[in-house]
Amino acid sequence: MNDTLFIQFYGKTNSGWFDLCNGFSDVWDLCRSKGDFLWMEHEQDYNKWYKEETYGNVPLPIQRGTVYVSASYVNHLYQAYIWATQYPEINFIVGGPVASERCSDQEGWNSVHFKVEKKLPPNLTLTGQSVETLFNVPDFSGPWKLEIPDTIPRDSKIYFSYTLENLCYWKKCPFCSIAQHSMEHFRKRKNMNLEFKDMDFSGHKIVRLNTGSITPEHIKQILPNLPQADDIEYRYFMRAAKAETNALKQVVKTLEGHIPASTLGFGIEFPSDRMWKYLNKGTHMEEVIETLEFCRNSGFKVNANVILGWNNLVDQDLKDLEYFMDSLSENAVTTLQLRWLFAHPYTKIHDTYDGVQNTIRLGPFNCGFNVVVDETQKELNMVAADIIKDKCNKKKIKLEGYGNLTKGC
Repeated sequence: MNDTLFIQFYGKTNSGWFDLCNGFSDVWDLCRSKGDFLWMEHEQDYNKWYKEETYGNVPLPIQRGTVYVSASYVNHLYQAYIWATQYPEINFIVGGPVASERCSDQEGWNSVHFKVEKKLPPNLTLTGQSVETLFNVPDFSGPWKLEIPDTIPRDSKIYFSYTLENLCYWKKCPFCSIAQHSMEHFRKRKNMNLEFKDMDFSGHKIVRLNTGSITPEHIKQILPNLPQADDIEYRYFMRAAKAETNALKQVVKTLEGHIPASTLGFGIEFPSDRMWKYLNKGTHMEEVIETLEFCRNSGFKVNANVILGWNNLVDQDLKDLEYFMDSLSENAVTTLQLRWLFAHPYTKIHDTYDGVQNTIRLGPFNCGFNVVVDETQKELNMVAADIIKDKCNKKKIKLEGYGNLTKGC
């Protein structure tokens, strides 16, 4: 075993498919020339994510050397922290989405996904730099590659990322941990070779086109060239706004309706014009409805994300919510995911909402809190939840997350 390792994480989801956090795919050959790859299975049960005992007994195959960790989620970072305390002769360098987006406060530099509340081990380094920069080569200068872990059956369904760029171009939502950060190292892929089309894997492939929010430019340049096959589908986030919708219409027309199998994720947050203005969404009711209806009529699947837990709802917001749901055609939304508002550190929501007494921590990392609202606002939010449940039943929309809200957050 080489004394240099590149660690990526993967796990089997409740849906039965495998989530591959393939952060080194853009530099596969480079990493291979420097050391060995190691896939580590990570915990997929969110109820266990924030229990420190989940991470204590995960041995490494080396005792000294250098380990590069690609951290997609904060539990990956915490695992690296535990390793750093257990293996003092290994130098751990942690990058990836959790570490790359950073902002500053009076205590120094912290990731926007968490706040470091005590000194880290001296052999643990968090970096926003790309692997290419660490090894002094240009970004995206090698071919994208992915080797599937041997433990995954060859007929499985896998989910992995193909990076377009590492930020969200909109970057204005007050609850989003990307909204107010300084990108230490911005990366944007120029040559879209879509190498995953040649993967040696016979199972079903779900490709996340990785960017915070796909741009109209991306839509027009990339979507028409996506490989289409029965064993491949795509997922990406998109704003339900006029420019993006017009770009999507152009692509659908170009492809004469033969679109790549895709699920589009939309941040609906709370469907009312007043709330969208408060959340800096830059869109309005008829625009959003038009986008969702066009996706339905064109054959795209839609995953709508709705957030409750707001501390400023008014009766008109509930009326707007009902209007929005009533305006949708049956099956215009494939899945509606309902969740309670979470306050990440360094966001406007974190600074203006209650709940800090319930802060979630993993070791030295402050992850934020589920917000707390007064009884009047809680009642309005739960009425909204019931409206959504009722309308989803009538519109044949699969609803996820309602049970977590009614059990308490």
